[in-house]
Amino acid sequence: MSEKGLSERQQQLLDTLRSHVQRTGLVPSIRELGEALGVHSTSTIHYHLKALADHGHIRWDRGKNRAIQIVQREPDAPARGLPLAGRIAAGMPIQAVADDQESVILDDMWSQQDHYVLMVRGTSMIDDAILPGDLVIVRRQDHARDGEIVVALLDDGEATLKRLFRENGRFRLQPANATMAPIVVDRVTIQGKVVGVVRQLS
Repeated sequence: MSEKGLSERQQQLLDTLRSHVQRTGLVPSIRELGEALGVHSTSTIHYHLKALADHGHIRWDRGKNRAIQIVQREPDAPARGLPLAGRIAAGMPIQAVADDQESVILDDMWSQQDHYVLMVRGTSMIDDAILPGDLVIVRRQDHARDGEIVVALLDDGEATLKRLFRENGRFRLQPANATMAPIVVDRVTIQGKVVGVVRQLS
């Protein structure tokens, strides 16, 4: 059943956006949306995205790839907050800073019990469309598969946001920025997996 004001195709697009973010932690590109819906025309996807934005289901900066924020909540549903746990380095590691006094209001796509929010610093994940100032939604867990984006705590107590790979008994924390080298360590503590990215558009 389509949400109020949406055509069947627009509902399919919204459902695709939600499921892709939940599955990968990233907003799909226009091309990926077209492939998922079997639509070859990017202008058609643009048309339906504008409709979703007009109905308040998303915020979309049309001039930027992947600059889509899902903002839909069920009518009359109470706003829910996730704790803003601090800031995370997408660059060189930084000392993790906790701040339990703040919370960020987000959509009901994530439960409050096992998720938290970090604000991104640095540019090491820009090729994965994670930019400075973005908010990453992190699910608390101490494990991850190779290639997943994690919050990694190093032995010196510093934390960083990177893709995790295991190689020859060591761990490679790989940035998504061709100008930056990976961090290779013998040990790492995984504090969570990134399951969503929110961009605060001005």
